[in-house]
Parts: sequence; structure tokens; C-alpha cells
Amino acid sequence: MSHPDPTAVPDETSVGADPHPWEDPAAARAEIERLTAELAGRAARLAELEPAAAELQQLQEAGKSESQRLTERAEAAERLADQARAELVRAQVAHAKGLTPGQAARLIGTTREELEADADAFLSDLAPADAGPGRPLMQPDPTQGSSGQRAAADPAQMFAGILHNSLHH
Repeated sequence: MSHPDPTAVPDETSVGADPHPWEDPAAARAEIERLTAELAGRAARLAELEPAAAELQQLQEAGKSESQRLTERAEAAERLADQARAELVRAQVAHAKGLTPGQAARLIGTTREELEADADAFLSDLAPADAGPGRPLMQPDPTQGSSGQRAAADPAQMFAGILHNSLHH
């Protein structure tokens, strides 16, 4: 007995061709056999497709995870590039304004204009209040508070130095 393809979708003419197949016992038996065979065929086809569906699901998850890793790496690289750009601009502004690297690290701003304004404010804070235009800043005297000579580490040499200074002055 030949059965229809169990994977085929029944069309309107095969289903319900006989509006009352259950009234005739032979027709009912034939319909049950046909439906049983169709169900067995679909179950077999489902069993064939389930491993492929599971593998597809795993591949999709793996692909999703890989794309997420790549996205995270790209975002991290963009953050590093943004930080490098900001440091470059900060260094350029500091160099142009004559600031040291330590002073440059204190500059605040996200744009070149903000950094330049902060550098100008920083420099104006460093200038003494009484320094006018053309007036040089006072430089400290490195010998102030000492005789300009190095102190000897040995007490006998220190005493000899004091004695020598008091005799010759």
C-alpha cells in the first residue's frame, strides 16, 4: 500500500475530499492508516531536523558571543583612542603655553578651547600680583642664608673653619 509523502503539506483536495470518511469503517480505517503514516513520517523528519536546529542555535549563540566580544574590543579601542587624542591636545596646549608636564596634567577641559582657557587661567594665577608688564619676576638667591661655603661634616673641620673665618675677617 503506497502512502503519501509524510512531509508534504496536505492541500484542500486531499483533506476533506470525502466529507464523512468516518461513516464507512473501511474508509475510516484507511484514513487512520494514512494519518498514522503521515504522523510517523513527520516524527521521523522532526527527529532528523532537531540536531540540525540545536546546532544552528549553538552557532547563532557562538556568533552572537563572538560579535559581542568584537563589539567590546572595538568600544575599548575607541575609548583608548579618545584618551590618546585628549592627551595629545592637552600636551599640545601645554607646550604652546610653556607649561611643564606636571602643570599640563592639571589642565581641565574636553576641547582645545577649554584647555587653552584653563592654561591661561593657570598662568595668570602663577604670576605675582605686583608684577607688571615688563617687570621681571624675582628669582631666589641660592646662597641666601649661608656663607656660600659647604659645611664640613667633621666637627674638627667645622671648628677650624669657624676659627679661620674669625681670624681673617
